[in-house]
Amino acid sequence: MDVTADLMDEREVLTRFKAGRLERAQAVRILTALMSTGTARHPGPQQALPAHGAHRPAGSGAGITQSPPAGLARNAAPAGEATPGQARSATPAPVNHPAPAAPARPPHAPARTTPAPAPTTPSAPAARLAQDPSTPMAQDTCAPVGRPAGEARIRETGAVGADGPEADLDRYAVVGIAGRYPGASDLHLHWHNLREGRDTSCAGPLDRPGGPLLEPGLRGHFLAGAAEFDAEFFGLDPAEAALMDPQARLFQEIVWEALEDAGCTGSRLDRLTGPDGSPRAVGVFAGVSSADYALLAAQDWSRGRPMPAAGHGDLAAGLAARLRLSGPAHAVDSAATSALAAVHLAVGALRRGECAAAVAGGVELLLHPSRARDTAGEGAGALVLKPLARALADGDHIHAVLSDTTCPSPQHPAPSRQSGPPAPGPGVRESEATTARRIGDAGAATGIAALTSAILQLRTATLAPAPGRPAAKAWPRPRTPHGQELPRTALVELAPAHGPRVTALLEEFPPPPTGPTTQPAPAQAPTPAHVPAPAQVPGSGPEQAAAGEELVLLSAPTPAHLAALAARLADWIAPATTPPAEPIAPAGTEPADRTTPPTAPDTTPDGGPPATPASAPGPKPAPAPAVGPPASLGALARTLRTGRAALPCRLALTVRDLPRLHTELTRFAAQPHSTHSTQSVQDVQGEGIVSADLRSAPHDPYALAGVPETGDYLAALWHAGRLEQLRRLWLSGLPVDWAALEQRAGAGAMVVPLPPSPLLRRPLWLGDTHPTAAPADEAGRAGAAGESS
Repeated sequence: MDVTADLMDEREVLTRFKAGRLERAQAVRILTALMSTGTARHPGPQQALPAHGAHRPAGSGAGITQSPPAGLARNAAPAGEATPGQARSATPAPVNHPAPAAPARPPHAPARTTPAPAPTTPSAPAARLAQDPSTPMAQDTCAPVGRPAGEARIRETGAVGADGPEADLDRYAVVGIAGRYPGASDLHLHWHNLREGRDTSCAGPLDRPGGPLLEPGLRGHFLAGAAEFDAEFFGLDPAEAALMDPQARLFQEIVWEALEDAGCTGSRLDRLTGPDGSPRAVGVFAGVSSADYALLAAQDWSRGRPMPAAGHGDLAAGLAARLRLSGPAHAVDSAATSALAAVHLAVGALRRGECAAAVAGGVELLLHPSRARDTAGEGAGALVLKPLARALADGDHIHAVLSDTTCPSPQHPAPSRQSGPPAPGPGVRESEATTARRIGDAGAATGIAALTSAILQLRTATLAPAPGRPAAKAWPRPRTPHGQELPRTALVELAPAHGPRVTALLEEFPPPPTGPTTQPAPAQAPTPAHVPAPAQVPGSGPEQAAAGEELVLLSAPTPAHLAALAARLADWIAPATTPPAEPIAPAGTEPADRTTPPTAPDTTPDGGPPATPASAPGPKPAPAPAVGPPASLGALARTLRTGRAALPCRLALTVRDLPRLHTELTRFAAQPHSTHSTQSVQDVQGEGIVSADLRSAPHDPYALAGVPETGDYLAALWHAGRLEQLRRLWLSGLPVDWAALEQRAGAGAMVVPLPPSPLLRRPLWLGDTHPTAAPADEAGRAGAAGESS
């Protein structure tokens, strides 16, 4: 018989299935439909849930619909202009292209007044029905938070890649990652240090204001350039930035890089809507436990001198306000477990539907001699998390899957192990000891450093050196007694002397098999599913498919940043433009992310930055990170269009292949002076490379953004393949919601990790009456990173 989800709730589905009146395939389909449409009905008191986000901390950016970054309160649009559910990006969305509404919550879920375990999801029984029809339905359908590594996943799938969308609901994808650790300005260099077992310890850094931190003979693990910050990139006044805690400044840089790695600083960010329909619903959870900058300020304080803000609020709520994120924002201080506890809280917020994505991490800087100690460590890192089902539907690149976190309390201890088939233990165990061996005693950053190490080992299929393993080695997947491959797993466990043990269980995410390119789909994503990886899309618009042209867009807050971005991207795609110099090793002999190690470290033996040649004055961006081999031109161009913020200094190119893109980027980077023209749009050498500097030019000079017909006009141009017209409209400042134009979902919307935007960092410290930064007429103006232009 034909049974639909409109006629029954979850209990009725399970009752009919157990009575034999409903086939297993029908039950799975109905339960999945109940979940995806938000109409699941659960037995219990008919009480509505209170609105989430009602207690959002001040400064979290609720109701602000314009695009990211910083310090942009002065340029914010009036709150009354916000339209619930409408997506606006760094380029506000064109009319007639609203984002999908926030996912509906079950209307009859019982209200909660006290903390309770994670609710049962409709997908859990669906997964059991799909995998094992004999599984008793009466038992708890939620795996315990403290289950042993790999146990629940073995029961659900039995093999790598065998699970369907029903098994993805209470698992969370790491879609973005960034970090800065001793001896490494990015994760590529950090992985090289981990893989080679490099000792990153050194004497106290000599480049920090305030004198030496360590006594002679002591060694620690320090970051280079702790006093530096790119205030101009984030639209902050240099004097204001000098009063920010360097930990807050560093964490803001890392969060921005993680969001860019996730392709989540443009229109894709605006489409993340919260339960109240507010766009940019991304939670911020920061682990931090020290306040050395306030000690330094108090030590040198004199009447009338400005002081930094007290407390850690700026690391979460302040950052959320500067980046205009509307999700919950919390700073966590639990000593060495701060960052891991922040990740646990982020998962809880995602599970409760308080935000559509969350960024979580931690930071630790040693700035005051009172905390100096032998083997001290520093670091900063952040992850961008999404529910796995949503990440698959959104086409996110998935670094790893977070399947479990625990942070028990005396009132709510972690559940004991369930009975069931034996499961192999995790292949990697990261703890305070393994982290201290690599980057020292890193305080609040310990947890995020351990998580990052585990993720890097998972995605490269390589075990880093550890006690009992003197050298790196290949990491094969575990197998069942029947020979089925299981996903690699890693357990991060911090057990401090005081406080609860905090854990996180990670799994690799095997890439799905390559299949045909997904055709454009409606803006509303279909039921999440494992979808094939996209093949190269030959063209941006239908008419461009035959010609193979792609529209590549780059933007930055200043001409100097734009030239540095062009140079970084050109360096990154260079290996894909020439044939390899030597034969490629057979598959399986080298990890996927393994690249040529750097020829020189990013720090000197004393922990300071390497000397800058006298012939190259001024700030220098960090080396271009090798985040993996360049993607296809189509995926690269799509990620730049939909996943990066549209800033006032712009470059638009129409190219057919990666070698041509490399040539044009290199030519542009060699002529940065051309972007200093006061003209709003100009051609460079008549080669079709068009740039624009909109900082002093009017944005949208023809006022098309407010015309109802503009959305249809842009869509018609896109579908007709009129890339030249679209390029010139974008360069003139017209807001274009590229994600709405493309209307892709799943594999067709796949974004790829790209190098982050370069930061031109300069020293900023307490007492700087004339900070070394951008000229006063340029600093703090509209058009900073992530701001709507």
